[in-house]
Amino acid sequence: MVIRVVLLDAGGILFSNVTEESDFLVELAERHGADLDRLAARLDARDGEYEVDRRHVHDVLIDCIAEAGGSRERWDADWVDARYRANVRAHPVAFAALGRFRDRHPGVLLALANNEAAHWDRLKDRDHHHLDRFDVIGSSWALAAVKPGEDYFDRLLAACGRKAEEALFIDDNADNVTAATRYGIHSVLATDPEIAAGALSGLGSGWGGA
Repeated sequence: MVIRVVLLDAGGILFSNVTEESDFLVELAERHGADLDRLAARLDARDGEYEVDRRHVHDVLIDCIAEAGGSRERWDADWVDARYRANVRAHPVAFAALGRFRDRHPGVLLALANNEAAHWDRLKDRDHHHLDRFDVIGSSWALAAVKPGEDYFDRLLAACGRKAEEALFIDDNADNVTAATRYGIHSVLATDPEIAAGALSGLGSGWGGA
C-alpha cells in the first residue's frame, strides 16, 4: 500500500475546537444576554450554513444569539473576531509533525480536510499560517460540502487527483473516520494531537508513503 495523499483535519488536531473546548460561546452568551445552552444548540443545528460558505459565520451567529433569547444590540464584529482568535489554541506537536512530514515526504500531497467557516479559517491563518502548509485546501467552505457526507470525500479526492485507496485520512471525529473508512480511505482516529503526530511520523514505514 502506497499513500499518495494525506487528508488532515484541523480542529482537534492542529487547533483546539473553539466552540467546544473554549469559553468563546460563554463570552458570546454573556455579552448578548443569550442562554448558553440554547446558543450552543442553535449553532450546532445551523453550522452547515457557514461551513459550506452559504452564509457568513457572523450572520449565522447573530441569528443564533437572537434565537437563544439574546440581543443583537451589542454585536460588534471586531470584538467577536478578537475573542475567537484569543480562544484558538494551536497544538505545537501537530504543527511540528506536519513540518517534518513535508520535509521527509515531498512527493505526498497534503490536503486540509476540515469542516470550517471560511472566515474562521482565514483568521486562524493570520495568526498561525496553516493554509500554506497544504497543497490542497479541502475545507468544507472550499468544497461546498461537509464531512461525513460522501459528496465531501468525492470532491476532496477529485481536488487531490487521488484514489481512495491512495489516501490517509486523520480526524478527531469518530463519525468522520467511520465514513471515510466506509468510502475506502485508510483512516486514523486521532483523539488528541499526539496521535495525529504519530500517524504522520509513521508514514513511510507502516503506511508505505512515498
